[in-house]
Amino acid sequence: MANPGGADTQLIQGALKTVFEDYVAEQVNNKNPLKGLFKWTPVEYAGQEVVYDAHVTRNTSPMFVGEDGAFADAGVQGHIKVHVGQKKLMARVRMTSESIADSMKSEGAFVSTKKDEMTRLIDDIARKDEYSLASDGRGVLALVDGAANSVTQTVDAPGGITGNDFGNRFFNVGMYIGFVNPATGALRSSSIRKVTACAADGTSITIDSTFSSTDNDYIVQAANSAVDDILDTSYEHGFWGLMALFDDGTYRNNYFNVDRSLWQQYQSYVKASTGALSLDLFQQIADVLDQKLGAEISLMTAHHSVRRLYIKMSEADRRYSGASLMKPDGGTAAMKQGDLSMGEIPIKAIRTHPLGTMFLLDTKGTGMVEYGSEKGKWVDEDGHILVRCGTGTAARDSFEAWYRMRKQRHARYPGKAARLDGITGQTLIVVRDF
Repeated sequence: MANPGGADTQLIQGALKTVFEDYVAEQVNNKNPLKGLFKWTPVEYAGQEVVYDAHVTRNTSPMFVGEDGAFADAGVQGHIKVHVGQKKLMARVRMTSESIADSMKSEGAFVSTKKDEMTRLIDDIARKDEYSLASDGRGVLALVDGAANSVTQTVDAPGGITGNDFGNRFFNVGMYIGFVNPATGALRSSSIRKVTACAADGTSITIDSTFSSTDNDYIVQAANSAVDDILDTSYEHGFWGLMALFDDGTYRNNYFNVDRSLWQQYQSYVKASTGALSLDLFQQIADVLDQKLGAEISLMTAHHSVRRLYIKMSEADRRYSGASLMKPDGGTAAMKQGDLSMGEIPIKAIRTHPLGTMFLLDTKGTGMVEYGSEKGKWVDEDGHILVRCGTGTAARDSFEAWYRMRKQRHARYPGKAARLDGITGQTLIVVRDF
């Protein structure tokens, strides 16, 4: 058919405008549900460390005796000292003067660069804090799953927590990483690499150049490409989370200078290879905690995949009902991410939760405290938040701002909690948390 002539959008494209909507889509998840579950009692921190006393053994002399009979030698109360230090989380932004100036007005940018970078960095700090709460504080991202001389490294044990699934869960494209010898805690020579991709199935990462890795080496975050000292990595620098606080020595035998193998009051009850969940198992745990230190479970936490196991456990005995029998409802409150319960104890599903694991906690009895010397602020001891970059020949017309947080989490009575490891039977769907 012959072109009838006249205007169409291709012919008049020079006259058409591009219209920008005044809207920014938030495509990252800024919910931090795990942190909001617990009420940490704040304790101010000062000096080299905080030390408190713990009463751990009784006087053994009380005994029943016969008339004029001998009785036991004098005993003594046993005490140990608990030492708590600090850990630090840092982050920074860098902006050129042009990026600040050219984005100040809404006519020139969707958002102000200064406001966007500085506000959202605090969100990113909060996200890192949330992840740390589910960790053991070692700062391990994953373990090497099979030695490889390659740019592709297979990984497992996300967060350093035993498990085969979703090994690249805590890696981000663009971060620098290093490989650590688990036997010595030393950084492998020339091991710093940059993450360029994370496999969608969660099993591997791609790095910017070939590295010959060793099976079961720790992979940790590094500050930059020039790092050659373990000090400049995340290794052993994280806030302690649930896996460290409520442990039997599997991940943290030295509990703030207390040897858990000697002082079992500081051991949480941990079932290492749980296997299938059952209602009887939950009752066993509740009874053990009551017998040990008089604990009363008030909260159960797990990943969504483990929560689905609990739903399946009760599915056969649950009557499907609804407002109308013609429209039976086969779901539970979990469908809208509401809480389920076991014996009136809420079961919370947490996206950052260790996989294949469940915590059963006496949230009041465990004595959760947070020792803090800096709860979070922009570094401004010199009177400035934005500081100029470089001096002399290294000077640049750019500005940096640093954000600092110093604290440490602690549970005074970790024996009033339990943990189920090695839960099996769940179906894990690998979903990256943006």
